[in-house]
Amino acid sequence: MRRELVLVAAAACGNVRAGSDAEIVIMASSGPPGGDMASDLVVMNLDGSARAQLTHDHALEFLPHFSPDATALVYTKFRRGTYGSTDALTDIARYDFATGEERLLTDRGDAAQAAWSPDGRELAFLVHPPGGPTELWRMDADGGHARVVARSSGTADDELWGDLAWSSDDWILFVVAEQIQGPCFKTRLDKIRPDGTGRVKVSDGGASCTPTGMEQSGDADPGFSADGSTIYTSRGLPRAPAGAQPPVTERKLVALSADPWTPDKRELDLSLPAHPDCIEGVPKGSPDGTRILVFRACFDVPTPGGVYVAEADGSTRTFIAEGFGPDWNPTR
Repeated sequence: MRRELVLVAAAACGNVRAGSDAEIVIMASSGPPGGDMASDLVVMNLDGSARAQLTHDHALEFLPHFSPDATALVYTKFRRGTYGSTDALTDIARYDFATGEERLLTDRGDAAQAAWSPDGRELAFLVHPPGGPTELWRMDADGGHARVVARSSGTADDELWGDLAWSSDDWILFVVAEQIQGPCFKTRLDKIRPDGTGRVKVSDGGASCTPTGMEQSGDADPGFSADGSTIYTSRGLPRAPAGAQPPVTERKLVALSADPWTPDKRELDLSLPAHPDCIEGVPKGSPDGTRILVFRACFDVPTPGGVYVAEADGSTRTFIAEGFGPDWNPTR
C-alpha cells in the first residue's frame, strides 16, 4: 500500500498556481552535495529574477526534475544523512506547485533518482537494497502501482546502476558501474525500454580506469537533448582538475548520440576551450535544443562555482547562481 507523507507546505495560499513559470529549478547550496551539506529547492529565471524557495528544511533535496507540464517536481529526499553517507535513508518526493506541498511517494529508505515519463503519467526510479543488485522500478506519478521492471546482474560488468534519465522517445538511460580487465573500475552508459526490454550499451565511459583513492572515471549524471537524440554526460578523468587535489576528479562535459555504442562512435568534448580543466556535471539540454544547464567548478581561475548555462556547442559559459543539480522548465 502506498503511503503519502505530507512534509512541507511552502506556498502561501495567495500564491497558489497550477504550474511554475520559472525557467529553471536548482538545489540552492554553495557546491555539490556531501558532508553535512543540506539544500533547499529554488526556482528562478536565468537572469536571477522570480527567485522563489520551495522547500524549507534541513534535509538534502537531491536532483529535482520538472514534470513535462511543469506542474510538479520530483526528486530524491534524504530523510537521514546526505550524499555519500553510509547510513543515508532516501525516498522519492514530489512537490506540487498548485498546493505548495511536498509528499513522499515511497517509504522504504532505499529509493532514489526518479525521472518522469515523457507523458508525465509515470516515474522511473532506482532501489538499492543492501547487498543486492540495483533494481529499476516504475510507478504512477502519484506513487501508485509501483513495480520492478529490471535489475543489475551483479556481475563484474554490471555491478550497480545509477543516475536515471527518461528520453522523449521513451528510453531510460542509466549509469553502469563495471569492473573490467582485473582492477580497472569505471562507469559507462546503457539504455533500456521502460518495460525492461531492449537494453543496449550507448557509451563505454572512455578509456580511463579509476586510480586508487580517486572518484570514479567514466560517465555520470547524464541528460538527454529535448528530442532524445543526444546524450550529455559528465566524463570523469583519472586526474584532479588544475588547482585541486585528489580525490577530486576532473570532469568534462561530453556529447554523444543516443545510438548504440560502437568502437568508432564519435564523442564531442564540449569543455570551454579557455578553461578546460574543471568539474562539469549534471548536464541538461534546453527545451529548444540550443543550450545546456551544467554545474561547473574551476580551481585555477577566479570564477564562482555553481550553475551555468552553455551554448550547445560548448562555446560559452554564463554563470546563473550558486547551486547544483539544475533542470529546465520544459514549458518555457
